[in-house]
Amino acid sequence: MPNRFLVISFIILYTLGTFLFSADEPLCKQVANYTMNVNLDTEKNMITCTELLSWTNDSKTSTDELWFHLYWNAFQNNMSTFLREGTRRGRRVAGFREEDWGYCRVESIKIAQNDFFDEYDLLPTMTFRQPDDDNAFDQTVFSVKLPKPIEPGQTILLNIDFQSRVPRPVSRTGVYKDYYFIAQWFPKIGVFQDGRWNCHQFHASSEFFADYGTYDVQITLPSSFIIGATGEYRENVDNSDGTITHYFLQHSVHDFAWTASPRFLKYEDNFEFAPGKTTEITLLLQPYHENLKERYMNAVKNAIKYCSLWYGDYPYSTATCVDPAYNSRSGGMEYPTFFTGGAYFITRKGISRPEGVIIHEFGHGYFYGLIGSNEFENPWMDEGMNSFLDTEVYYAAYGEPFYSKMYFGIPVTFKNVKIPIESVGISRHRLTSNMDDMQRFSWHFMEGDSYGANSYAKGQLMMLTLKRFMGKELFAKMIKAYSLRNWFKHPGPKDFYNIVSEFAGQDMSWLLDQFIYGSGKLDYAIGNIINQRPRQNKGLFGGKFKEEKKTDLKEILYESDVLVRRLGEVKIPVEILIIFEDGQEIKEKWDGQYRWKKFTYKRPHRIKTAIVDPEFKLVLDVNRTNNSMTKKHSKIAPLKWTSIWLLWLQHAFEFFTLFGG
Repeated sequence: MPNRFLVISFIILYTLGTFLFSADEPLCKQVANYTMNVNLDTEKNMITCTELLSWTNDSKTSTDELWFHLYWNAFQNNMSTFLREGTRRGRRVAGFREEDWGYCRVESIKIAQNDFFDEYDLLPTMTFRQPDDDNAFDQTVFSVKLPKPIEPGQTILLNIDFQSRVPRPVSRTGVYKDYYFIAQWFPKIGVFQDGRWNCHQFHASSEFFADYGTYDVQITLPSSFIIGATGEYRENVDNSDGTITHYFLQHSVHDFAWTASPRFLKYEDNFEFAPGKTTEITLLLQPYHENLKERYMNAVKNAIKYCSLWYGDYPYSTATCVDPAYNSRSGGMEYPTFFTGGAYFITRKGISRPEGVIIHEFGHGYFYGLIGSNEFENPWMDEGMNSFLDTEVYYAAYGEPFYSKMYFGIPVTFKNVKIPIESVGISRHRLTSNMDDMQRFSWHFMEGDSYGANSYAKGQLMMLTLKRFMGKELFAKMIKAYSLRNWFKHPGPKDFYNIVSEFAGQDMSWLLDQFIYGSGKLDYAIGNIINQRPRQNKGLFGGKFKEEKKTDLKEILYESDVLVRRLGEVKIPVEILIIFEDGQEIKEKWDGQYRWKKFTYKRPHRIKTAIVDPEFKLVLDVNRTNNSMTKKHSKIAPLKWTSIWLLWLQHAFEFFTLFGG
């Protein structure tokens, strides 16, 4: 489309402030608004783009500089921070040819005249920055110096021309054969808050953080290509030269991604997830996964249905799900209204893919999409909360999945072994989460396993523990309130603390601090059960010998002790269920603070079984095998683990928390 149309669109966007080219009203303040005219050269794998950016200083502090991300520069050489940190990904580039490396190069960046600024060329002031590690080879962040500060509430207009080479796939984005997945691909302004720019380098285990705005994007492609992208598909224009220009528009989002391939099978469906509320679902499927159409589509519908019910009605009119090409390394990724699934080449019924991947990635539309937490600095608020979401949604929609394992690249399903919800993530948490506190910047964890265990598994298990600790109904009200109150905002840990404490009716930092800012394990155990007959006086008493008298068995009161131990560092109140041989039960409570607590009884029957945390509220407990003890073998002993169950518990399948994104 001609640039004249872009300029007109840009003027209208600026003049009308937050007005959007949509019948819908914006859902929030539009801080960072992009109008982009994109051309993809599929012969050279090159993107040329004119980007028009309208940015409003939404803080209370002025700034005389602007910071930007250039994520694709992580793929321009093997010395970038992203590739130096990710040794596994670093190995992927070992055989790269010159044309395989990707980059994003700013060719022009100028201020356009408005009420606050005159025209000004910023390119001479452009400086690459390395705020996280001083790696001079890393060019994923740059800044420009303004001729004068931009004050709170003022808006600046920037005209940016850039050219990018689409990289061979390393992670999340790139081109594989004729499949393009284009994400984090344009010069993207950082977030200015609390008097500073939050604009981190691209790290191997970090994701993203940005302000909300409107994306008005035109993409020109060969006419044989089928396209999908963030937002509403408005129109297309045949350019009569073998190309078509596609027009997408979306307000109230913080990113824009797209995909294109001539091989896609495209399916569409309108899904009414609540009375009068409909989402247009687009599915872009690989031809070899045509048989998975219904599974893909139903998974998207289930995700929309349950997320709307539990976290607030899905506010956008579209949802586009992409079945990624094999070897494209773009599976399991999330962007506003646009996400990728992932399936095995052989995918049988009962296997949690593609459903689990789809639910997880759609769920990110809430946790980091609508609830704009900082994925760089608080990864558990994104991945941990979303892993909880996807587990809850999957089990509500499909029930317990079968355990499956890969053998020679083929998934084998064990239909006699189902995975209970409590075991999802427990192995990962048990093995590595104590390497670090859960609250750390994503690149500050000791290693990738620790990042995964803390950001995904521990976060998910903490949320499930909190749900059972607070009670199902109270937790449901709390988590929905947390979601809705923080739509289109940038909440941090303090915001989560505040709302949990509000609904719990007490300051919950005593509990949350241990999980979030600690690395200790939670492990309560039954240490011992002792049943003794009462002692009779025997021996010398006052110089006189007394001999033990025989007692009628009916009159015996057994002296019984139960020792409960805290083997881990986390301190939390626990319940203990005591079951006697006559079936009578006593439920005790212990504050769990000291290392042990002994409960003593005098009763006509001995203790048969003792169970700590009998209702399984403390899902974060790293060892359930020591939570109960039965003094005498009984086939009906409550919560007695079988050897097969123990085996699968120890090797619980991490079928949700392994998905990237």
